[in-house]
Amino acid sequence: MDPRRQFRDDDDGDDDDAQRETLIQPLSPIPRPDKGTGWRLCLLATCCVTFLFALSGLLLSGFFAGTPGATTRPPAPPTEPSPVSETPHAANPTTSASPTNPPVSPAQQLDLKTGFQISSTPQVRDYVFNITLGRDSPDGVPKSMIFVNGQSPGPLIEANTGDLIRVVVYNSLPEESTAIHWHGINQRNSNWMDGVHGVTQCGIPPGESFTYAFNVSGQRGTFWYHAHVSLQYTDGLYGPLVIHDAGEQVPKTEDDKVVMFGDFFHRDAEELVDQYLGTSHPWSNMAGMEPPPDNIIINGHHVSNCSSSSSTEDNKDMDDLTCQSGSLYNTRVKSGHQVRLRLISHSTSTPFLVTVDNHTLSIIEMDGTEIEPIATTRVFMNPGQRYSVVLTANQTAGNYKMRVTAARSCFHLGKGNPNFANVNYEAVGLLSYDDVDATTPPIGSRWDTTVTSNAVSGREPWHDACEDLPFDMPKPMRNAAAFEVGEHNHHYFSFRRDSKNGTIHSFINDTLYEPLRNEATLWKASKTAASKSTTDIVAHTGHADNVSGWNFGPERFVMVSQDANAGAQIPFQVVGWGTNTFGQAETTWNLDNPMRRDTVTVPGYSHVVLRIRGDNPGIWALHCHILWHAEDGMFVQIGQRLDELQARLEALDAKNMESGEAPFRGRFCGEKQ
Repeated sequence: MDPRRQFRDDDDGDDDDAQRETLIQPLSPIPRPDKGTGWRLCLLATCCVTFLFALSGLLLSGFFAGTPGATTRPPAPPTEPSPVSETPHAANPTTSASPTNPPVSPAQQLDLKTGFQISSTPQVRDYVFNITLGRDSPDGVPKSMIFVNGQSPGPLIEANTGDLIRVVVYNSLPEESTAIHWHGINQRNSNWMDGVHGVTQCGIPPGESFTYAFNVSGQRGTFWYHAHVSLQYTDGLYGPLVIHDAGEQVPKTEDDKVVMFGDFFHRDAEELVDQYLGTSHPWSNMAGMEPPPDNIIINGHHVSNCSSSSSTEDNKDMDDLTCQSGSLYNTRVKSGHQVRLRLISHSTSTPFLVTVDNHTLSIIEMDGTEIEPIATTRVFMNPGQRYSVVLTANQTAGNYKMRVTAARSCFHLGKGNPNFANVNYEAVGLLSYDDVDATTPPIGSRWDTTVTSNAVSGREPWHDACEDLPFDMPKPMRNAAAFEVGEHNHHYFSFRRDSKNGTIHSFINDTLYEPLRNEATLWKASKTAASKSTTDIVAHTGHADNVSGWNFGPERFVMVSQDANAGAQIPFQVVGWGTNTFGQAETTWNLDNPMRRDTVTVPGYSHVVLRIRGDNPGIWALHCHILWHAEDGMFVQIGQRLDELQARLEALDAKNMESGEAPFRGRFCGEKQ
């Protein structure tokens, strides 16, 4: 198998007064595992802002080694699709205990059957990740994939609020650097642990390791981690992260499960992004059109129609391989139990509608924020978003279909994809009651997702098929007023799609983002900022060579908040919304207990007003979470408390020098990425 090409140099609230002020220090590497060592539970987290642009608009997402070797997969599944357990696809997974986490299987991880003890006593949660390249066939079609400890989805990370998560990441990829971002984690006073390649760190080179360490104080709920180098997570580098809290303000349930799903591409993501950024691509005659997926997978499983493989015919790696039919995700519930389903979209670009035949759902959490329950039969989700829903197992015992359906009215398919059409643009899993044989034909009926109300759940909460819930509908359980905005912390940006050198790119305030090569904004900009005041820093387009000592370089749009003790307004509380451009049309405001989340959909030809705390020193990424769009330039950065940030970085270096270690600042930078 030909190795993957060198990666492209592109990348993508509930705080409380008790949050730790401890400076997160770099840690000495833990001895790397021997080649072939199996997965280990791990806890990861970071704090960044991301956003997603869809056809319907823009999605904003919140504050935000070893020897190369490929893994092998278990024997191929039977030709006929059959339900399987919750186990994600894994290449010969083994268990490996850590000091705080007993060995459990991948299936137990997704069902949260790990023996984890919920406690209010802070602990250190240690995990070890080994990133490898291999082949697998989640939907029956073999392809090159990236694994964490031999599996995709990667191992579950569990922690209690207030814990310190520490993850040692070994990069065993043959040629590519990597970095891991902890999506939705606040990264309080640990900006350098956010894992955003080109912004907060340089990539971990092949054969090297990096230790991420961060506190998760003041947070609880459903999160996830994923690669933040080009489209590596499209090829499998992602996994769930759950933060427990004995005081979490959600209804009690008898069962708790993680359900991750996303679009799936049979071709290598790097090949697809090269075509997407080229002057022409085979899936559409329209420039800037996103590649259509081949399938959708649920917890690493689905089926394929092997009679149609047109989208893989150009992939030479697959010429000598045989398509199998795949298998369905299957999980069990007990009659009468209430089950929490933690829905996580790891999609690259496709929005989804999630339903369970015959069962209503109650939304209780959105992106780590507990909310008053909202009844519905469907959940609309864009890439990067998370919802916890409660399902009551009150139907006749049997097998019921769990459906993840592409919201086709919300995006373009171009010329389409026969593989996608042959699975009806939908992934199906099975929810099996009690001891019902999983091979028994499913019962129940699918919900009509086009109606606005029904006799069971009443009026459906989604008013538009392609948008988030109305921003003033979710009511956070932890009441908080909107942040007060500092006079100098009002930031505005807009984007436009335009052609450059025959290809379509996204321009933010007329700036086309170009990622740093072999460098990171945090390290590059701070090198010249020592002993410089940031009092007079203003938001700028990045064209200036130097702003009060912070040299961000050209083609980097950085918004700097000057009032360090006040909130910042980015025309992440969702406090306002409306049509057209902000200031040119009416804005609806909600300053009383506004919704807090880290991934927000901004409909086309409209605006949202977001507020974030301005008190977390760092350079934070704000980008589109449709990865194709992030690759073509939908990416900005936010700078906060730069003087304090500089002091913290100097303290990191001083700490290392005292211990005789190399400076932490700029690790791996300057190396070929």
